[in-house]
Amino acid sequence: MLRLRTFYRTFCQKVAKESATSPDVARLYAPHIGAEYRMVQKWLLNNPALLELDQDETVKKLCYLKYVHVTPDEILEQPQVLFNHLITLENRTTILRECGLVEGLTLNAIGNYLKLIRKSIVLLKRNHLIPKDLDMYEQLKRQFECAVEPKLQWDDRTLLQDMRIRFFNEFLTKRLDFGAAELEKLWKSYSKIKHKSFGHTQRVIDILQYDYKFSRDKLVANMYLLHADPENLLRFPVEVPTIGGIELKELVVRNPKIMMVNHSSVKQVIGILKQLDIPDGEVLKSLALFTLSPKTIEYRLERLMAVKEFEVLTKHPRVLRLIQYHTKAAIRLEYLQQLKVRCASLDVLSSNSQNFERYVREGCDKTKGKDTGHVLKHIFKERGEAALKLIKRHPNWYHVPVLQMQETVDALLKKKFTLDDIFNNIHVLLYPLNRIEEKLTLLQNGDPKLQDELGVELYRANKTQLLALALYLVELDFHFTGDGVWPEQVQQSDSSSTINVELPSSLSGEYKFGKKPPSANSST
Repeated sequence: MLRLRTFYRTFCQKVAKESATSPDVARLYAPHIGAEYRMVQKWLLNNPALLELDQDETVKKLCYLKYVHVTPDEILEQPQVLFNHLITLENRTTILRECGLVEGLTLNAIGNYLKLIRKSIVLLKRNHLIPKDLDMYEQLKRQFECAVEPKLQWDDRTLLQDMRIRFFNEFLTKRLDFGAAELEKLWKSYSKIKHKSFGHTQRVIDILQYDYKFSRDKLVANMYLLHADPENLLRFPVEVPTIGGIELKELVVRNPKIMMVNHSSVKQVIGILKQLDIPDGEVLKSLALFTLSPKTIEYRLERLMAVKEFEVLTKHPRVLRLIQYHTKAAIRLEYLQQLKVRCASLDVLSSNSQNFERYVREGCDKTKGKDTGHVLKHIFKERGEAALKLIKRHPNWYHVPVLQMQETVDALLKKKFTLDDIFNNIHVLLYPLNRIEEKLTLLQNGDPKLQDELGVELYRANKTQLLALALYLVELDFHFTGDGVWPEQVQQSDSSSTINVELPSSLSGEYKFGKKPPSANSST
């Protein structure tokens, strides 16, 4: 009975989702497919996975298939083709045309491209995919603007893919002066170039050399650029003229990987970074961020905001490093919390494995001040630097996490203290909030005995003076040594800069902190 209820609930949710979305999607797709609305709606209901596809991208695919004369019936019969990327469809279609498939260029041929390209020429002729009198050598030779005539022995039993690879080698040897070493590197690391059309490859090289001024050596050093989309390369400077204040064509010479990303994606990422008010200098230090999709960046930002230790750093100029290395930083934060380390900086959380391992082994639970300075500047604006100078007068200031400072400020503001009150008693940010609140409660209760001990009339004290007195009482408990900054759960015998941590057995030379450390109660 329980299974039935579960099935019924799942079925109802599925039907509700399909009934809510499939009509709208059917209306969108029907004119591009060239079929009736009801037929397309039924098609979507029979293939619900199509509803998960990006609608704009799917429309582009349908338009392209219509452009290459694919019939509506073919699309409705073979919906799985739409799960390929648009560039993949374009490449497959172009390659098959370059190989002589004209009459035989159906959607079935495009969908079975990987099988067909590995067949022998005679099999393609036997299945009437290419003309029986087609000279494949001459057919492939005609696809190049320069003279490409590889020396090879071939006949109709030769595999089509093997023949294309020989033409690729000859073309790259002539056009980019590839030697044996470069060709070996190409097919070892970037072998998927064989699924790139000759025409697209030539256009990519032309655009990179003449529009972007890439040298031959630059192309050889970055062979993955041969996989680039020529249309994307042409649109990039128009849609994204600058990144971080630097002209795109100048920037990509130093960071060519950006050109492998769709220009619209880069444009959206730039918009997200502008909303975060990230300085251009920091953007230029984190160009790898542009290789992430906008959805990934937005998701990681949401995750950062959900973790208090990360949220306080979202106004940090180098927050891009937290976004870029979010997964690694989250694992490291949890690991350090297990070791009772409270002051890990943004640099530590996003640094390389060797630096992080050294930080853990040294056991220094302290900040270098950069994060503290940025947080104080965010809180006190133009008085941020002055606040940092005052904070540094305390002997243990670098043992206080920035999250604690931010939480103390937020709590005091809720208690109607002003930023001026806090600034004039800046060291109050270094002490655990519960101790400050405890002393404030004592002071606000107006205990006569306490008034006598302090020698002041508490009812006359203003907010600034109350904070000063609370700070005095906290340090009085610790004999004015400055050790009041340590929370009760942190066992600290003095104000030294080291902590005692017991490293797990998994911490070895091979442990790169790329995986979550095993819990203490896990079996070994």
